[in-house]
Amino acid sequence: MANPHFDISAAVVRQLGEELVSDEVTAIVELVKNAYDADATYAHVVVNTVDAPPGVESKFSKASGYVTIDDDGMGMNRADIERGWLMISLSGKRVMKAAGRTTPKGRTPLGDKGLGRLSTQKLGQNLELYTRKEGQAETLHVAFAWDAFTDDKSLSEVPVSIGPATKSARNKGTMLVISGLRNTEVWRGRAVEKLIADLSQIISPFAEARPFLVTLRIDGRPIDLGQVSAKIRGAAVGKFVINFVDGVMKLTGKFRLVKLRGNQDIDSYEQLLARDNGRAFFDYLKGRKAPVNFNLSEDPNFYLEFDYHLSLSALGGAEKVPSEEPDAPPVDANPGPFHAEIDEFLLRGDEVGAKLGGLANTNEVREIVQLHAGIKVFRDGFAIKPYGLNGEDWLRLSAQQTSASSYYGLRPQNIIGFVSISEAANGHLKEKTDREGFVSNPYSQNFRRIMIHAVDMIGSFYEWTRRNFNTYKAALPEQTKPFEGGRKAIADAESVARRLASYSKAARSLDTNATAARQKIAAVTTRIQQAPLLSSAAERELASLLTEAQQALEASQVLFSDLAGYATEAKELADIVAVLSPRLDVLADQLQDFSELAGLGLLAEALSHEVQNQTDRLMQKASAAVTRAKRSVPPNVDLLVLGQDVTAAASALRRQIGHLSPSLRYQRDKIETFPVSKLIEDIREHFADRWANDGIQSEIASGSADFAVKTNRGRLTQVVDNIVLNAEYWLKEARAREAGFEPKLTIAYTSPRLRLWDNAGGIDAAVEDALFEPFITLKPKDEGRGLGLFICAQILESMGCAISLLSERNEHGRRYIFELDLSGIVDG
Repeated sequence: MANPHFDISAAVVRQLGEELVSDEVTAIVELVKNAYDADATYAHVVVNTVDAPPGVESKFSKASGYVTIDDDGMGMNRADIERGWLMISLSGKRVMKAAGRTTPKGRTPLGDKGLGRLSTQKLGQNLELYTRKEGQAETLHVAFAWDAFTDDKSLSEVPVSIGPATKSARNKGTMLVISGLRNTEVWRGRAVEKLIADLSQIISPFAEARPFLVTLRIDGRPIDLGQVSAKIRGAAVGKFVINFVDGVMKLTGKFRLVKLRGNQDIDSYEQLLARDNGRAFFDYLKGRKAPVNFNLSEDPNFYLEFDYHLSLSALGGAEKVPSEEPDAPPVDANPGPFHAEIDEFLLRGDEVGAKLGGLANTNEVREIVQLHAGIKVFRDGFAIKPYGLNGEDWLRLSAQQTSASSYYGLRPQNIIGFVSISEAANGHLKEKTDREGFVSNPYSQNFRRIMIHAVDMIGSFYEWTRRNFNTYKAALPEQTKPFEGGRKAIADAESVARRLASYSKAARSLDTNATAARQKIAAVTTRIQQAPLLSSAAERELASLLTEAQQALEASQVLFSDLAGYATEAKELADIVAVLSPRLDVLADQLQDFSELAGLGLLAEALSHEVQNQTDRLMQKASAAVTRAKRSVPPNVDLLVLGQDVTAAASALRRQIGHLSPSLRYQRDKIETFPVSKLIEDIREHFADRWANDGIQSEIASGSADFAVKTNRGRLTQVVDNIVLNAEYWLKEARAREAGFEPKLTIAYTSPRLRLWDNAGGIDAAVEDALFEPFITLKPKDEGRGLGLFICAQILESMGCAISLLSERNEHGRRYIFELDLSGIVDG
């Protein structure tokens, strides 16, 4: 009697195969991956929607339609088939990967679940296998039908035939034949165009990220899988490369001058940039603080190039994983080294780009970019769905496009790019069983965070360049010929009119004299011409000269007449300018109002940023008051109600902040005199409650000396709060990263300076020179906008003060001390 044991219904395998893949493209890609794992140099895919399957040994000669996947890989012998291929979910590849072994060509297998052959049932009803292992004497033929996997039989009872394929001329490799196509319409008409487009994206079109050749033929028609050639990439207006190695992201990029042309102000581009290839504008840029290091490009076809480095540990919000070392603090979840390239294109009017790529026109560029738009992730040459496929915007480029701070950044429909990872180096980036993206874990989250930060920095540099071009355009006319207002213009016009009027009087006098002279000359000339015999030889020689003089006087009189007309027109012009003068003054006032209104945009964003900090502070104090009210005996009901009212009011303020009216007039700040020590103590007291559970300490540095300031207390508090809140964020990050870390904020003050620093690690070199520019931050997007320190600088500047990051460096080699120069508000 046999021992009791589990068995499985054959129908379960069919059900599993149906759920493994979502569509025909995924099924084919899984089978092509098997060819890659077998060290093949190619995989030829053939689809025939009408004929019976090839091969005289075929068991399904009456089936209609087939798909073949043919490769020159290692092939299999009978033992490989029986002990491996026919054993569902038994995968020698999984064993290889676990042991760190590779194929003879050095490939780490992509598959490891032993389920790839089940995806064939998505395509057809029958499966046949022709395979020959290198060095074997014969080709083997395996065949079975998916229809045989029914509920009434166990898996071991499904009939499978194995035998020699005597008519096969194969030397090595494998050919899968899937016959009895389930959905022939997918391979015909419009549906096949979408399928081809999907397949051309999933099998890498980039030579740099394609490990072997894949071809496709449908009903005898060769299909171009749309490879992105070097010619197409040569037409790019911007090119960017991202390398992540040893925990450090290195970003380099370059773009052509025409990127700054825009669609609305082509004249400014031609006059200010194209005329000198942007040299004057570059000189202007070098005097500004940029978010990245930049210079003129060494490539003569490009304008600017830049580079930017950032370590994973310095990136805000980076995920941690437990260390492999016992009792060691958590470490950064390093996704492994990867390489990415992004090409940006101008899809309209970039004939220069087409010529740089060696193309006749921009049509070919536009077609390829539209087909492959997006940034895709390829593992050993195969795309990982859904990243960048069919418009999937995993890097949130569309969101940046709608943001004022990133309007000139990368646009998803104008770029093609890839991220190249490998099974060997990026094993922590695991794909889901259904091949629809990465499993969400700290490694995949950090991978996405690094890529998002890289494209954000590209957008930041673009925006910074374009914003400075706008200020450059505005400043240039002022440098050449400043406009001093309508009154000055009318005064100049009246002066010109007066001068022309005086010239007109002189012209009339000259005209009268010229008329008299013409009459005398005419008389002499007539006498000489009428009585030549009575004239002397000298008079006869003079006759022709007098004629020329008379003609010159006639021409002069015409000019005098014109001059009189010009004088009249000048008087009319002066009258027109006199009318325009007050209108120009009104326009100047309107421009001033417009400038102030435009400034409200940044002010509104700054205010929305700050209201979160200030209402949070208010609610913290209200919460502490409520706690004290509850603890008092008897409970202080009035204080309790007041605390709740304050909390409700602060919440309402947050909701209403979006409804600020730009027409409001601002009241003058209340000015008072108070000691810096009192301000600092109030701030420390507030944050002590906030930091109670985080172990963050604050201290006053020895040698501090108190001094008084005269200003608005709230505005100075706002500045210090911003710096302290930044310190709080990075102290918490350091505490999460290092076990036993003791977070501490230190404050020092001696007239007229106030200094603040923390022990979290310092400011990353990538942003230290642009720290007080807007939108510069290493925090995740949902954690900060990069406005806090910019606001601090603006507030202090309005008070006659300043903020700086001192050059002194900590043990990590980073600058870390913020200094507030309060000279403008020191009392006395």
